[in-house]
Amino acid sequence: MSALPGPTAGIRLGRVGRVPVLLRPSWFLVAMVMTILFAPTVRAWVDLTGPATYAIAFVFALILLLSVFVHEAAHAVAAAATGTPATAIVLDLWGGHTAFDAPSSRPWRAIVVAVVGPASNALIAVVAFQLMDLFQPGTVSRLLFAATATSNLVVAVFNALPGLPLDGGRVLEGLVWRIGGDRLRAALVAGHAGRVVAVGTGAYAVYAVATGEHKALSGFWMVLVGLLLWRSAGQAVEAARWNIRTEAAVVDDLLQPAVAVPSNATVAGALMSAAGAGASAVVVLDVYGRPAAIVDERAAAGVPAARAAQVGAGAVAEALPDGAVLPTGLAGRSLIQALEEAPAARYAVIGPDEIVVGVLDWEDVARFVTP
Repeated sequence: MSALPGPTAGIRLGRVGRVPVLLRPSWFLVAMVMTILFAPTVRAWVDLTGPATYAIAFVFALILLLSVFVHEAAHAVAAAATGTPATAIVLDLWGGHTAFDAPSSRPWRAIVVAVVGPASNALIAVVAFQLMDLFQPGTVSRLLFAATATSNLVVAVFNALPGLPLDGGRVLEGLVWRIGGDRLRAALVAGHAGRVVAVGTGAYAVYAVATGEHKALSGFWMVLVGLLLWRSAGQAVEAARWNIRTEAAVVDDLLQPAVAVPSNATVAGALMSAAGAGASAVVVLDVYGRPAAIVDERAAAGVPAARAAQVGAGAVAEALPDGAVLPTGLAGRSLIQALEEAPAARYAVIGPDEIVVGVLDWEDVARFVTP
């Protein structure tokens, strides 16, 4: 499965082109579980007992690791070929993921990058099934090829399910994006579909254990996978909702009307100017006529009426940090990026003629974009 950037700590195994391959320590837990789960199958297929049984089971865990690596390497190669280079291949507790700095810029590119993962596992399954027939029943080689074929077929089918964060979810997202032209809405659809897949995974785990199709440990592991899918699908839904709201955020709609006063203005004069203009905020200009501070309404209200005509407006104003002046018309990602580059509680907003037209409060933006 694919993912956006995440922590890259782990054991460095090598590279696929320029993409580092990292093994997280959590994989060893997977190896232990797989060894325990596969050992009874080894005993049933091969006339072996004792430590040798677990040694062969561990070899199967290594084969699964290699299969996951091929899956993620396919993503990385396809991503590089379509203009969206990966930043890392990470093998971990849940299999693995390929990290990217940014998503694909076109629907078909996203679909291609997603499809090659399950396709690589399907190819491994086909090859393993063919090689299995070269060996006699009851041999270790036949067992390992049979297990490799079956496991890769399961991985291919499971990853093809249409819901995020699975590769099938990426394909669904790309198709909905291509048809509707809206990537964010497509991600929302694929995220909800991922929740359906997660519930289905958990339900199947309970059913399989109840009917004896799988043992309790296998069922427990599938439930954990279902919970992970639910969590990741939920994150995809929340991210899509946040992005949709972000795209709709416009400075002009969120600002508080403001009036500008000169640097020598008094509190009384500033409040009078605001009242006359019907503004709810006051921006104090510097000696060059540029926004320098925003009057703190509570501090201004605390100035005694008898002294309001003597106290300067700058004395009850919060200085604007560098970059805390925004133009009208700023919207969407550009707006969020501007706020991130110049963190501040409030921003002065100026029109095309450099005249102050309002004040933007960061909390108003946060409330707007929060689903």
